[in-house]
Amino acid sequence: MSKKSSFFVLMCLLAGNMFAQIFSANDLYNFYDNFKENSLKEKRFKHSEILPLIKTIKKDGLFKVEKVGKSFEGREINMLSIGSGNTTVFAWSQMHGDEPTATMALFDLFNFFADTTQFVPLKKYLLQNLKMYFIPMLNPDGAERYSRRTALKIDMNRDALRLQNRESRILKRLQNKLKPMFGFNLHDQGSLYTAGKTFKTATISFLLPAFNKDKDINDIRERGMKVIADMNSKMTAFMPGHIGRYDDEFEPRAFGDNFVKWGTSSILIESGGWKDDTEKQFVRKMNFIAILTGLYSMASEHYVNFSIDDYFDIPENDNYLYDIVIRNIKNKIQDSTVVMDFGINQAESSTKEGNVFYRGAITEAGDLSTFFGNDDYCFDSMEVKHGLIYPEEFETIEQVGKLKFNNLLSNGYIYVKVKDIPKNLKYSKYPINIVSSNFSLTGDVNLGNLANFLIFDNSALRYVFVNGFMFDVKTKVNKIKNGMIF
Repeated sequence: MSKKSSFFVLMCLLAGNMFAQIFSANDLYNFYDNFKENSLKEKRFKHSEILPLIKTIKKDGLFKVEKVGKSFEGREINMLSIGSGNTTVFAWSQMHGDEPTATMALFDLFNFFADTTQFVPLKKYLLQNLKMYFIPMLNPDGAERYSRRTALKIDMNRDALRLQNRESRILKRLQNKLKPMFGFNLHDQGSLYTAGKTFKTATISFLLPAFNKDKDINDIRERGMKVIADMNSKMTAFMPGHIGRYDDEFEPRAFGDNFVKWGTSSILIESGGWKDDTEKQFVRKMNFIAILTGLYSMASEHYVNFSIDDYFDIPENDNYLYDIVIRNIKNKIQDSTVVMDFGINQAESSTKEGNVFYRGAITEAGDLSTFFGNDDYCFDSMEVKHGLIYPEEFETIEQVGKLKFNNLLSNGYIYVKVKDIPKNLKYSKYPINIVSSNFSLTGDVNLGNLANFLIFDNSALRYVFVNGFMFDVKTKVNKIKNGMIF
């Protein structure tokens, strides 16, 4: 081995040793709660809730806080910056108003840097080697409505060319001004994407977008792919099999694709699902660790130890998951009895007042043997039937609230008639469906229907499904979040 080769090997070993000493993803995982911003406990927070946090950060003086513009409806958009290094990183979250996970993680990150007692060598190293810029909540008008689009009803991530949104123009202006080497484009994706053809949710998905239709790989893409490979290697320990690679089909109107075209290795992070994590608090924690892992890789250039093959080894996002799969259920359709599977999805929605409710529907039926459920039940030899309508009719919905619901459900009643139902009411806050006086059951229990039915084991009622959620007659475990209004 030549002296030059020996020197290179020695430098690599020293760099690897320094990486191990300063950076520990495992320690970040264990001590995360020390930095979590506890005022953001639920995902449907609004712009007004982050303004006091930004005001406190500005007062503390560690970050430079700059108002970079206003949204269409006049809400201020702030950029926070920190560090004095030569490598510029620009991160933005909540380009889509209903994608808040990374915004929470950014405020955890701000708390991390503000802390003076833990991870001091790591923070010092990052601040010396990086100049970091962050926009938490780029689309505050969308966040106000928990809506993907801006107040103009335009998807900002399809506005990188026309720049019709004020918010889009702010993002483009800052890219021109900062000319960042790296970027973090922070999003949420649906909770039922899988990491490859598996039952495991794609809790975090990465992408280094294409900059042209041919998906060519230049130095800018390659550099970002290697950072992602580094991030993936650290994150796998916390959620093995739950990391995916997002589709890299070129989208000429998207900011991520154009950032790469404009010279920034812009890393897309899509926050997906994790079982029983409705408010995405675990996924938020994974964002926090992923971003810090990426920042250290950028600062130390540790990403040079990875290849683009490592990036392409990450399984692609796929669609092999339902919220619930019911298997091998006997279903009488007209004069025939067939054995089939149901795939049930529980779609989250909200009222204008911000009240959250769910709508559970049978979104697939037939042979689902190649698919999976977050909750997966095999009901061999059991039979599905319509639920029952409670014989007594009530004047108001308030009267329904006095019923003993577990008793009703145990007897197969999943509908209650009410004479006076407010016209604007979309859902029942009780674990039972509210129906009008002239309601009747028609048709079969099958694809396209809301998931309201009974499961019988021989002649005994065993399970009750109301609006896609299950009540266990034997154990009395009731998972029903809400009913619907018919």
